Amino acid sequence: MLRTFQFRLRPNATQAATLTRILADNCETYNAALQERREAWKLQRKSISYRDQQAELTELRKDPAFQWMACDIMRDPLRRIDRALKAFFRRCKAGEKPGLPRFRSRQRYASFSFGECNRPIVRDRSIKVPNVGDIRMRGGRPVNGSAKTCTVKRDGKRWTASVVCDIGEAPAMVVVSKAVGIDVGLTNFVTLSDGRAIENPRWARKYGARIAAANRLLSRKQRRSRNHDRALEILRRAHQRAAYARKNFTHHVSKWLVSNYDLIAFEKLSIKGMVRGRLAKSILDAAWAQLIWQISYKAEKAGRYAIAVNPRGTSIRCSGCGADVRKTLADRQHNCACGVSLDRDHNAAKNILALGNSAAGVSPQNLYSCI
Repeated sequence: MLRTFQFRLRPNATQAATLTRILADNCETYNAALQERREAWKLQRKSISYRDQQAELTELRKDPAFQWMACDIMRDPLRRIDRALKAFFRRCKAGEKPGLPRFRSRQRYASFSFGECNRPIVRDRSIKVPNVGDIRMRGGRPVNGSAKTCTVKRDGKRWTASVVCDIGEAPAMVVVSKAVGIDVGLTNFVTLSDGRAIENPRWARKYGARIAAANRLLSRKQRRSRNHDRALEILRRAHQRAAYARKNFTHHVSKWLVSNYDLIAFEKLSIKGMVRGRLAKSILDAAWAQLIWQISYKAEKAGRYAIAVNPRGTSIRCSGCGADVRKTLADRQHNCACGVSLDRDHNAAKNILALGNSAAGVSPQNLYSCI
């Protein structure tokens, strides 16, 4: 299993300057590599691969002026370009909106990775970054396993490091004695098949006033001035506080679910398609995808089942008899002719649990039995 351990870095002034220089040079390499690929195809209909650009970089590094940075870090922009263009052509073939990779400014190029040649060395309170040295770090869980790669990111005035480690094989799956189906929503963040519900905290509303005040402050500053940079940092921190609160909340919910249930069934939602409507802001603020991702990797580590089921019909199907009961979005109660009357999200959660049990094969129960 691969797990990521994140830390807050505390570089000194010299180290911070070196990290900033690495990002600036990598940004130039990224733009140059993208320009080369675009011009080669536009003028000569020639496709340039990652290996071709890697060979060019090797020749370039014969000049001592380009040897101050580790080769592994210099190759990172080339790997990004290669992944971005492969994803572009994949979307073209699939008939999706392609989204050609764009050139980056230095303000929008904020991270670099290494580990292909130089494995990250993590000590008790520091991490070794090539060309920078040992950087003090704080926070995060104790690192275990074998470190594979590391990504250093600039977040405003802060620096963070994300270390990917191989922590060994996943444990054996436990015997299912307690299962639950969860239905995510906007009124209630999560509704469980046993009737319990977790209220949606609506973080965008709680931090909306602070974000709006920061936006107004930024609008009054002259661009490219020091005051503009300070106001931009205030706005970034306001958004960051909301994001941290949202992430912390989903961590608590996912940890509680994995700790209390052996099987967790949830809908396999197409959130990318759902956010194209008028409820996009509310859906993104609820962070359903973040919750599902956290449940999945925590369940894998704990030997629990995390089952994604087809959401088709879970809201209209009766959990008691299986009959379809049509509803509008305004109908919050499920009332069936068989006598089942309960909240529509509770009914959907029961259907999700039945589908999850069937998919996992943990019990031979009737799909439409009342759970």
